[in-house]
Amino acid sequence: MKKINTTLLTLCVMIIGFYSTAQKTNITDAAVRMKKYNPMGGADAKKLVNESKEFIDKAAVHPETKESMKMHYYRGMVYFALIELASMDAMSGATVDANALEEYAKISKESFTKVVQDESRKGYQEEAKSFIGMRTSQYFNMGIAMYEQKNYEMAFNTFLAAYEVKGFIGEEYKDAQDNAMAMYNVVTDSLIRSDQLSKAEDLTKQAEEAFGKDMVILTNYINIALKQGDTEKSDRYVKEALELDPNNKQLYYILGTSYIGLKNYEKGEESLLKAVEIDPEYVNAHSNLAALYMEWSLNLADEAKELDYKDPRATQLEDQSREILIKAIPSLEKMATAFPDNKSVIRNLAQAYRASGNEEKFKEWYGKLKN
Repeated sequence: MKKINTTLLTLCVMIIGFYSTAQKTNITDAAVRMKKYNPMGGADAKKLVNESKEFIDKAAVHPETKESMKMHYYRGMVYFALIELASMDAMSGATVDANALEEYAKISKESFTKVVQDESRKGYQEEAKSFIGMRTSQYFNMGIAMYEQKNYEMAFNTFLAAYEVKGFIGEEYKDAQDNAMAMYNVVTDSLIRSDQLSKAEDLTKQAEEAFGKDMVILTNYINIALKQGDTEKSDRYVKEALELDPNNKQLYYILGTSYIGLKNYEKGEESLLKAVEIDPEYVNAHSNLAALYMEWSLNLADEAKELDYKDPRATQLEDQSREILIKAIPSLEKMATAFPDNKSVIRNLAQAYRASGNEEKFKEWYGKLKN
């Protein structure tokens, strides 16, 4: 039997030991730099984080250290810092790689999750929770400050950041979610009103990714699509919304009202009739349904006036105008009951009864205008 070369064996053991120590040193080198990291440190902060990333990435793939809780703790911090720095660059107008940002968040969350779920290393578990807790508090307080300055879009983003970062350790932050959605509603409403529809849609997608597609999100998608004149898209969102709440009268009301603005009277009538079918006493829906019929009838009458009186189309349009006006009677009666002193409602109801040929009702309601 050959004698084993003990010198060679010793050397191999030393090399293996050195290599393992080198990987642990990578974690230490990353840790030292992260302890010096200050997100407001400018170029120095970026240098520290980039160097830390280089060290921690090596430790993350080596068999000796890839499952180390110390490695995961600092890996979570390093990639979180990369998110912070990229976000600050974006705020200053720089172009940021969205895919890279998404990858940073994924890695940071993955590592912090492992740390907080490992009951064997309580020290790192508590440090991770403390770090995330500190950051979420900072973002939440910043959101309040932005709100007080009436910078509602920035307030939305900072409350959203607080909510998402809390999720890095598997916890929900309900107050941050509620505040983010409140700011989202304020900003989106303003954007839709001012026809900044592309920006409103982007913000809505951002809220959807964070909180899911609820009725608020879907309603805004509907309003945006209708303002864009994209009825195909709006109808698709309505169907999604009705799956969540098939008897949502307000949804039909919003949809019908939006169709009136687009002069799509058939679609508007269909939606508002559904709203009053769900709630026969829904005064707002009756009000808009009556307004729809009055506007529709008037437009048909105007079209008839533009034609030669001998043109058979003029008679057809006049007949259609009268039929549409008669349709307004049930909703006008509901409104007259709700607003008995509203002269405009009484006058329109009297005209609708005259169009129907019911002179008795016409005189009854017309007489109330004189009282």
